[in-house]
Amino acid sequence: MPPCRRITGKRYATMSSVQAFIAANRFGFGARPGELAVIARDPMGWALAQLDARHVPQPALQKLPSTAEALRDGLGLLQRAKQSKNSGDADAQRKMLRETVKTLRDDYAEEAAARTQLAIQSAAPFFERLVQFWSNHFTVSATKRQSLTLVAAFERDAIRPHVMGNFADLLLASSRHPAMLVYLDNARSIGPNSPAGKRRNKGLNENLAREILELHSLGVNGGYTQEDVIALAKMLTGWTADANGTGDGSGFLFMNLLHEPGPKKLFGKTYRAGGVQEAEAALRDLARHPSAAAFVATKLARHFVADDPPAAVIRTLQNAYLRSGGDLRPVYKTLIALPEIWQAPLGKIKTPNDYIISLLRASGMTADIRLLAQAYQSLNQIPFSAPSPAGWSDRGADWIGGEALLRRIELAESVARAVHTTLDPQSVFAETIAPVASESTRQAVRRAGSRAEALTLLFSSPEFQRR
Repeated sequence: MPPCRRITGKRYATMSSVQAFIAANRFGFGARPGELAVIARDPMGWALAQLDARHVPQPALQKLPSTAEALRDGLGLLQRAKQSKNSGDADAQRKMLRETVKTLRDDYAEEAAARTQLAIQSAAPFFERLVQFWSNHFTVSATKRQSLTLVAAFERDAIRPHVMGNFADLLLASSRHPAMLVYLDNARSIGPNSPAGKRRNKGLNENLAREILELHSLGVNGGYTQEDVIALAKMLTGWTADANGTGDGSGFLFMNLLHEPGPKKLFGKTYRAGGVQEAEAALRDLARHPSAAAFVATKLARHFVADDPPAAVIRTLQNAYLRSGGDLRPVYKTLIALPEIWQAPLGKIKTPNDYIISLLRASGMTADIRLLAQAYQSLNQIPFSAPSPAGWSDRGADWIGGEALLRRIELAESVARAVHTTLDPQSVFAETIAPVASESTRQAVRRAGSRAEALTLLFSSPEFQRR
């Protein structure tokens, strides 16, 4: 007989059902109808089974534009708008600008909705959570208009194929993707002593180099100096977006005319002049640095364990990273085996993104592009639109305040009204939060005056808000 554990009041739940709740919400995006019972058979095995690269290709995503297509089509629209601006016809200018912005926003909304629908429908939600985790770690944002057409392609082409690989491959793929090169202005960085730099009297842009060191690899306390930032920025000169389709088809282009010549020294190591290979070698060295292991371990622990994870948890993940040489699957396996994860069923507050996806998974409600956009806008976490290169916060305090909670309740009520005629609240309760629900939550749902009210109380309960 499975062991039992007291959750609250007079209610008891089997350990396997509590762990099923943890697996579904901590590693996934909440349970769909009937899923908790399946997960309860082997919660850790359910998560481990998703560490498989066969989940990379998804038919719905393959129908969307590749990076090269998004780059070509998006820049084409912007160039036509610019040509209209130079035509001298003010009415034509305004019309072209409106049409361009509308087309770009419509395409962006379709891509964001496809990403959300995949997370809602996926039978491998842990894989999808890892994709979104790394996409946030290597943030590119549509808040910069030039990036609008590329942000979704970035996640599909630079992040998704590498989440089961080595961190060095993730770092390299994200750094060379045109979305990152445009977002952090490296496409405009020119070596001062390069042929183009001498001719145009242009210089370095340090944005990408700084964020690679501070946000993508070593962390703000990773031990780098301003001299290291400058050295890496010089190595990255010539890394630009392939606007004309003359490169290898990936959207990346190296232009030696822009590249700073000569050797460079990073973290005490001298890199011989080697064109594009200089930064490639440097990025792989950064991925092997002990500070990178500590930084990645901290980010993973904060996302999956607690807002302020125990130092022992970080060390355990850091050691797994170092032992594997940055291979991520062994790190994920170590993460899944952490006792701390399985001991705290309500340890993290769901971000708005997680809350919306879990609502739709639990309710089975189908939301169109317009409704999804309204939900994300209401809760202030529009996909691919993080306010800075640091990405979205992973701390609960940044997402739950008085107004934010009220908007979540309003969304819960809206979903409840849409599905109450087809869903039994007690069945939804049993298949979502029952293993961890407090007695007060149980009583509130049971005593509600209507199905819609019961579902609203369930979807806005503290237990449903957490993972």
